[in-house]
Amino acid sequence: MPKSNVIPLRPREPVAYTDTAALNDIHALLTTSDRDAPLLADIGQILARTGRPMIRARDIDARVSVSSIGWPVAYVDAEDTTVTVRQDPAGAGLLVEVTTCTAPERDALTVSLDGRCLHHPSPPGGNAA
Repeated sequence: MPKSNVIPLRPREPVAYTDTAALNDIHALLTTSDRDAPLLADIGQILARTGRPMIRARDIDARVSVSSIGWPVAYVDAEDTTVTVRQDPAGAGLLVEVTTCTAPERDALTVSLDGRCLHHPSPPGGNAA
C-alpha cells in the first residue's frame, strides 16, 4: 500500500502557556527567592499569561434554611455582601435582596438579570457612568 500524506483540515493552534507551566514557574520563584514586591509582580505576570490575572479571591458561603412560615430561604455571604433569595411573601414570585455593609463594597457591586446589568460599579470618587 502506498504511503499517503495526511493534511489536517484544522491546523492545531500553538499551545498557550499552560496552568502546569505557570505553577512550575511560581513554585520555582517561591522556593528560590525572597518574598518581596518584585517577586509578587513576577508571579502576577505569570498568572496574566495564563489568562488569569492575580485578584484576591473572596470567601463565599452558601446555605439554605427555612423561614418562619416554612418556606426555603437561600443565603449567600460574600464577605461584606449578602444575597437572600426567597419567595416573595406577597405573591408567587421570587424576592432577591442584596445587602452590602460598606460604601466601597456597594460601589464595586455589579448586579445583572438575564444578562442585563441592573447595577454598575461606581468609579472611585464618583458616580457610575
